[in-house]
Amino acid sequence: MKQLLALILFTITGLLVLLLSYLIKYKKMASLISGYNEDQVIDKDGFCNWIGGVFIWFGFYTIFTAFLLWLFPVYVMYIVIAFGIADIAAVAIAIVGGKKYKKKS
Repeated sequence: MKQLLALILFTITGLLVLLLSYLIKYKKMASLISGYNEDQVIDKDGFCNWIGGVFIWFGFYTIFTAFLLWLFPVYVMYIVIAFGIADIAAVAIAIVGGKKYKKKS
């Protein structure tokens, strides 16, 4: 039962991340990006493309994690730790890569 609940919650979360990432990357809805300030960005389209692209991959990874939790419930701790590390890595990649689209101070 717990595995099914984890599958459902992670899948729903992954689908929401995919939806928001799609809106950012393809519909250029930069307002969905936390802390976005249009005055500080050189190339809005490039910035949206970068941030949306990074989080599209993370959305797929979230859904993949759901299936890993369902298939391998014995390894739940390792899977959750790997997910947390991937989460931190995705945010770091988005921040570092997004700096090339910001105006120099």
